Amino acid sequence: MTACEVGFGNNCTKQYTIDVKNCSAFLVFKLKPVDSCNTAYCFEYGDECVNDSVSDVMVSFHNITWKKEEINGIVRYDPSINLLCSFTPSADDTLLYHIDWYVDNDIVIRGQTVDKTSLQDAILSAEDLNNKNKKINSWIHCVVGAKAARNKFPCFTEPSELFFAGIEILNETVTLERNKEETIAFRQTIPLVSPTLDIFGIQQPIEVRVDLSFPGNIENQCKGLGGIARECEKKLQIFTYNETHMYDDPSNWNTVYNIKLHSTDGSNYYLSNRRLVLRLKTNSVEGQGAQIFSNVNLHDVNVNVIENNTAWKGKCCSSYADPHQSTFDGYRYECQDIGCIADKTYIFYRNQVHLQEVQVKHRNCWGRRPRCVCAVAVRAGQDVFVIDGCNGMQYINFPLCNENSLKVIKETDKVYKVYFPTGTFVKIFLYNYASQSFYINLEVYPTVADVSRTDGLCGVVDGDKTNDLRRKDGSQDDINSYDYHNPPNMFSLSWQSTSTEDLLSMSQTVYDQLTPLSFYFYKLCLCDGEKIACSYKHFDECTSNIGGKEYNCMLHSSSRKRRDLSAASIFQQHDNEYDALLRTKRQTISEEEATNLCENDFQQSEYYNTCLQIVPNFSNETFVNCISDLTVTGEQSLTQLHLDTALGQCQTYILLNSTLQAEHPDITTIIINLCPNNCSNRGVCSGGNCTCDHGFGGSDCSFDVRFPPTITQLSDNGLCDRSEEACEDVTLYGSYFVEKMGTTCNVDRKEINHKNSVISTTSYTTILEERTLFEGYCGLQHGADTPWITKFTFNLSNDDNYYSENFTVYVYNSQCQTIHNDSGNVYFTLQSGYCFISGSCIQSATVKINDSCWQCKSETNVYEWTWDCNMTEISTSSPMTSDSSTVLSTNRVGLSSATTKSTLKISKSDRNMAPNNQEEELAIGIIVLIIAVTIISIIILATAVVMVKKSTKGKQNSRSSISPSFLDLKVIERNMSSKPFFDSEKLPSAQQYAQTNASQASF
Repeated sequence: MTACEVGFGNNCTKQYTIDVKNCSAFLVFKLKPVDSCNTAYCFEYGDECVNDSVSDVMVSFHNITWKKEEINGIVRYDPSINLLCSFTPSADDTLLYHIDWYVDNDIVIRGQTVDKTSLQDAILSAEDLNNKNKKINSWIHCVVGAKAARNKFPCFTEPSELFFAGIEILNETVTLERNKEETIAFRQTIPLVSPTLDIFGIQQPIEVRVDLSFPGNIENQCKGLGGIARECEKKLQIFTYNETHMYDDPSNWNTVYNIKLHSTDGSNYYLSNRRLVLRLKTNSVEGQGAQIFSNVNLHDVNVNVIENNTAWKGKCCSSYADPHQSTFDGYRYECQDIGCIADKTYIFYRNQVHLQEVQVKHRNCWGRRPRCVCAVAVRAGQDVFVIDGCNGMQYINFPLCNENSLKVIKETDKVYKVYFPTGTFVKIFLYNYASQSFYINLEVYPTVADVSRTDGLCGVVDGDKTNDLRRKDGSQDDINSYDYHNPPNMFSLSWQSTSTEDLLSMSQTVYDQLTPLSFYFYKLCLCDGEKIACSYKHFDECTSNIGGKEYNCMLHSSSRKRRDLSAASIFQQHDNEYDALLRTKRQTISEEEATNLCENDFQQSEYYNTCLQIVPNFSNETFVNCISDLTVTGEQSLTQLHLDTALGQCQTYILLNSTLQAEHPDITTIIINLCPNNCSNRGVCSGGNCTCDHGFGGSDCSFDVRFPPTITQLSDNGLCDRSEEACEDVTLYGSYFVEKMGTTCNVDRKEINHKNSVISTTSYTTILEERTLFEGYCGLQHGADTPWITKFTFNLSNDDNYYSENFTVYVYNSQCQTIHNDSGNVYFTLQSGYCFISGSCIQSATVKINDSCWQCKSETNVYEWTWDCNMTEISTSSPMTSDSSTVLSTNRVGLSSATTKSTLKISKSDRNMAPNNQEEELAIGIIVLIIAVTIISIIILATAVVMVKKSTKGKQNSRSSISPSFLDLKVIERNMSSKPFFDSEKLPSAQQYAQTNASQASF
């Protein structure tokens, strides 16, 4: 092509030869540089240019088209979505319109041509997107121009606005307040479709959903803040083929979907991570047309977590010793004989919004007036955890566990930490200083979920101690009206539990009326791809796993464990007398002497002084309590109790304060790793764990473990029912089961058959494991088979020198077995209407799996399968093992009445189908059969001889004479046909018959 440079006086002052390439739909020009800086190439429209233009160009959803496919009677409709490029055409009806489609600025269709009558054909289909590997969540636009002919190009074009086709996130950045809920919203800008399956006229669309994920949420939850949501997926509205008309109305599919978002939280004061990323993605969808919706990553949502309320930080509600109580906001008061009445239950802490509470009970301790907490109940929804040491009780367990919302950590033998779903936690310290009974020190550490929502003896956590004496009826006492010698008794009394709310009553009626968490709350889920974990627990599980081991709620909620609640409530009747004896020996200590004693012990602990210096909110509260208790009780050993309490509280404050740990890493690490009770001066402390001296055990080396625990009762009184549980262990109740006690269970296992005979004996040893101070267990190891009864006899020893008495456990199946105890002679019988075959209880008339010819016939044989099949004319009962699959099928066996020859036929298919376990009994049948046939043969032979002799003499006899032997033979044959001459239940096997005659035995 020649290009001309236009001058002032000449239209072609200079020529340039330009290369041009025809690319069918367009031309490519290879332009050469021009000589002058003020010269440029210009392209003029030729005479074929259309000057008309279009307007109002836009992209929108058009319609859904379907393809039908039928496979094996199932009809499948595959949908395809179509987008329309609409515009206002020129008034000239002869013009054509050239359309180009772009997806994310990549051209996917070029030169689509329509006229004024086919404007509805200007579409971009799902197939077009698939061909270019494009999916939804793309920006799409079209470019339209008018032209005179199909092989021409428009001179003027008009583009549409960008159209976002997919799922639009309405708030890509959200701000989430700590312990609050935030909503993330999205909507479809085009309908999402999926294939419809039509099965027998019933249509069902394939599911399309949006999956939520916080990437790395589960693996990284220990490293900082995590995200949780009510659900990890959101199902989208999809219509079937028959509902296609629903897509015509955008309100049916252009709806807003909401996602409720939370953050994992806990009682930690500071958040190490305040930013979360929520990733949204569609699921994998079948169908060709639906591929544009399959596995599409949507826009990420950035979540910024903020914190506006800090009134809960550094707060602790406590009850120490006899009891010295402190509210969350730091108001201290006493609760002695008038305020805290013995054996009455009080509401210690309550958050009614979150359905969680702590209740306590007191009893006399160290004298007439002092009261100590002896029982505590922790409740969330319909879960209740109880520790009860009142009046000789020894109980640590879940009396109710329906929602698995509480997390209980046994940190040491005597320390339990119980987490509420909000992250608020309770620390329970068992102690028995100067008493054989156990008492309880109690601490409750709040979270932001408690601010302005708590009541009870702990008061309101809001940073204002003046409102902490709010009574149960809502009235409020003036905190300035009370002091140590004049405690707020009426306030305390107002928080007594009624009989209908007393969790320590162990009343099923009380438990049944508890409101479940599911009534008000949703489970929240950790969403991380295919890894999903949902629960009512909103706190960071990782931070709750520091030290100790979890006391599993589900383990103790089985049917057996529920029945064991009474067994776990062991009484020690001598406690009160023992404590009374101790009280008579005490002496009076003056306040000055008490101060010196407490100061001496506290000052000797360098870590206590360090806690006072560097730990915020840590005070000398326990030191003051120490002086008070020594003055009232005269018991000097209580100084160690209060020092341990102080150091324990200091440890907790440090663990909750990551900033403090970062500022003082060395000293805080040492304090965190202090051993409980300084190992009672009977061991060596290392890394927070005690290595006890010989003869001592427990997490603080305070227990004498030279002798095994004292056992007061076995679970279910030594019975274990296989119909209800696996019987993998036996629970022992008594005192004490502690860490590092080194107790061995020496077990003898005897397997007993239904005749009460021992068929096998095995001995083994296993370690006695502790669950609580009052509960342990020995493992029960079973043999390969399940016998009639398994009897375990065991004793306990710590050093193979001292042994406990023997204990016995019987493993049986109550479904069909009944236990009898005849003056100590224990035995079991089979219930009527049952068989017991291969270790299983089988109801009478039940047929064997995969072999209906074998039945349980309790009236025939209760310990083996009985053969009962309609294809045979001879009923055969065979004591066959339950795992045998042999089937017996016999032809009719008898004597032919047509001849004098008796024939026993055995078909080829029968030879290997008789029960294999009948050989000994059937051998007797063979012998009987042979003898019987031999006798009959002799009789027939003798009769024939007689007949021959009489026939010889027949000429001498009268013509009317008839041989009686012939009549006798008929009678014999008739009798033999009516009654078999062998016992059908001792039918010989085909193999035994074959040994007599390979295919047919003739006699």
